[in-house]
Amino acid sequence: MGRATARGSGRTGRTWPQRILIGVNVVLVLACLGIAAGLTKIRTTLEQVPVVDVGGALSAPVDVGQPRNVLIIGTDSHKGLDKSDPVVKGRLEGENLADVIMVLRVDPTDGSARLLSIPRDSKVELPDGSKQRINAAIGGPQGPKTLVQTIKRNFGISIDNYVEVDFAAFKDLVEVLGTVPVYFTTPVRDRTTGLYIDDAGCIPLNPDQALAYARSRHFEFKQNGKWKTDGTGDLGRISRQQDFMKRAMRRASDQGIRNPSTATGMVDAAASAVVLDDTLNVGTILDLLGQFRSFNPDDLVTYQVPTEAAPSGGVAYQEVIWDQAMPMLRPFWSQGDTRQPADVIVDVKGSSKASDTLQSLSDQLDAAGFDAEPVEARGAGSATTITHGPLGRDAAVLLARYLGTVPKLVEDPDIIGFRVVLNVGNPAPTVRSEPLPIDQLPPALTTTTTTPPPPGDGTVPEESSTTTTVLEGAPPDAAPPGIVPTDPEKAAACH
Repeated sequence: MGRATARGSGRTGRTWPQRILIGVNVVLVLACLGIAAGLTKIRTTLEQVPVVDVGGALSAPVDVGQPRNVLIIGTDSHKGLDKSDPVVKGRLEGENLADVIMVLRVDPTDGSARLLSIPRDSKVELPDGSKQRINAAIGGPQGPKTLVQTIKRNFGISIDNYVEVDFAAFKDLVEVLGTVPVYFTTPVRDRTTGLYIDDAGCIPLNPDQALAYARSRHFEFKQNGKWKTDGTGDLGRISRQQDFMKRAMRRASDQGIRNPSTATGMVDAAASAVVLDDTLNVGTILDLLGQFRSFNPDDLVTYQVPTEAAPSGGVAYQEVIWDQAMPMLRPFWSQGDTRQPADVIVDVKGSSKASDTLQSLSDQLDAAGFDAEPVEARGAGSATTITHGPLGRDAAVLLARYLGTVPKLVEDPDIIGFRVVLNVGNPAPTVRSEPLPIDQLPPALTTTTTTPPPPGDGTVPEESSTTTTVLEGAPPDAAPPGIVPTDPEKAAACH
């Protein structure tokens, strides 16, 4: 994992019930900070938040008034726990996986916020070329950097900032809020996490109940006097977590605005629960929070990358359903018909023997505004080329305009979004300080292209529907996927 340092004093150990919750309240953490943005104490508190070095994997810093993508993860690290702790059972020493992976896109230009959840068992290609579950990406020696690279290369999403949460303070946050109300149309339970809700209705969850609900992967509900299992497992949990986050944000907003001392308590709890990348300074956080201070949690648009069960070699992989996923990914890429350097992810790929050259080219392209990073590979070609995907031709042409010699463009259908690969040949290309005028490009590259609509009807869903995947190993009497009973009207009125 990347280097972590604290701006203030060190953190004390927590008990396993506090640490085991993964991923549900990270947006709540940000909301808690936002509520108290006007308090003098918040600046001192934020300066004590630990930071992590993500290296060059993040995109170039963006202006606070521009859209940004924040990678938010919750890890299942058991570092610091006693060996007799139940959560350590069956775990390898030093094991650290990302159990919840979310990308939050905030756009100050229109005041919108979108949240994309990536199922932890999604099968992806890691930077080393291996195919693994995405939650394994953070477990290597470079930790967060590897996870950022994995998301960029598999989903075409540039990452501007990184927030890591181990949720040691989850119960502390709920305690400050008092309770978080959730609507249930039937009694529900999860005997694994200790969730037992005996009555239907708008139920205010206390810290212990909230913890059990947010952790629930073996969720059951009572129907016609019998317990039915939600066969969607972790995928169904994501949907419930997203709903819980909205409810917790609303509760935090109500409580904090009315009571500054409550807001201060939420800030203290939040600050002990997060690790930030070292480019996300206090000034930027306060500016962002100021812009979104009046944001309505009900306006948070949520998506879940659709997947289907694809077990292989004894591993319960989830395969991304790309034709359904593409419309959900598009809002997390740059918008508009004209590409700018900041819109383009560039893998500067070449022989490991030319590592210094790859790094130099990446630095120069970063300075020009691209999101560039060196990638060492075997068998580098003799000629420099730019490889792009079906949506990335304009991005490739833009990159070509910044090179001393315009290279050949090659299309690869497997490359997602506006990511391109600069295959560095011999001699290596040079980088221009200003782009080559379009009228000086070879005629074959001057034809403009219109970005085609995403697969399907071309529209982006305003909110993802409940997953339709039944996980392998679900009980034979599991309820049909995605029909856990709910009453939208009563659920919306549950405050």
